[in-house]
Amino acid sequence: MCSEGAEFYMRNDKNEQILVAIGDACAKIDAINPLGQISKNLISTKEYRESASYFSTLILQKKLIYQFMHDDINLKELTLPRTDHVLSRVFEQLSKGNYSVVEKGIQILTPQMNYLLWLSEDAPKKVYIDEHKEGKLVERHWYL
Repeated sequence: MCSEGAEFYMRNDKNEQILVAIGDACAKIDAINPLGQISKNLISTKEYRESASYFSTLILQKKLIYQFMHDDINLKELTLPRTDHVLSRVFEQLSKGNYSVVEKGIQILTPQMNYLLWLSEDAPKKVYIDEHKEGKLVERHWYL
């Protein structure tokens, strides 16, 4: 629904209820970039503004994690709203300093899930977030 929704958005009026559904679909498949266009049009009600803030939070967390991996910026003690999205879970651990540098990248160990962050070899480099549970890869996310 994310890519079809983005096409619909470009051709039709800006129905906020539809925009939230499109944004949620994009967030679920890690298509974070379209969320900027969507969030700027969510303004008429408290609920729509909350959705806009959620989408904006994911965009900022993605950008900061990308900078952390590429440029070694300090995220310590930086706080942003907490969500259930993998970007938020990883960002929170990075900002608390709950990570270690390992040969393959950055490792985050939590009781619920373990994460491995690493950079691809291609250009431009992507940030990968691998979610592991009980030693098995559960899901792989990548962000540009």
